[in-house]
Amino acid sequence: MKGLLCLLSRICRENLVAFGVLALLDRLMQVPQRLYSLDELKLNGIEAISLLSPVDATLGAIERNLQIAAILSGSAAWYALDLSPQQILFVSLGVLFLWTLDLVSFNGGVGTLVLDTIGHTFSQKYHNRVIQHEAGHFLIAYLLGILPKGYTLTSLDALKKEGSLNIQAGTAFVDLEFIEEVNRGKVTATVLISVIIITCSN
Repeated sequence: MKGLLCLLSRICRENLVAFGVLALLDRLMQVPQRLYSLDELKLNGIEAISLLSPVDATLGAIERNLQIAAILSGSAAWYALDLSPQQILFVSLGVLFLWTLDLVSFNGGVGTLVLDTIGHTFSQKYHNRVIQHEAGHFLIAYLLGILPKGYTLTSLDALKKEGSLNIQAGTAFVDLEFIEEVNRGKVTATVLISVIIITCSN
């Protein structure tokens, strides 16, 4: 199996050589690096904010709506059940305890699982964005000759496959060359750049 993976990886790299992608990467690595100040970027007509990754506010909006819904439903329960201030205090402390327990024990995994599941269920925009993002990592890795091993698109899917609450959507890869270099304790620039390109794609 390992020999087959090495062969497939070599074929992908040979295709990149044929298209001149690796030669272009080598030339880019030879360009001397220089740090530019914000003033220099502005003089050249470059807005630094345009270089940042786009921010998706979909989950933030869903989280705000859930918080508003929780406050409204708490207020409705208070009036409907005629709760005393002491009962409201106990309920509030219970919710606060569960929230803190999630943050401390699961690093916020339960909250993320609920939020991500609601996002995928009710927001087609968020669902499509996650799919396109992971497909981008998948494609770039394939073009660089690093074989995709598997992927998850939701926190619930990650929980089922990995049994962990702290994993969200993601793509896993089989890069034998990288693993061998890590085991030797020395990673070459070429392999490191490939990993960085995959990680930073999208």
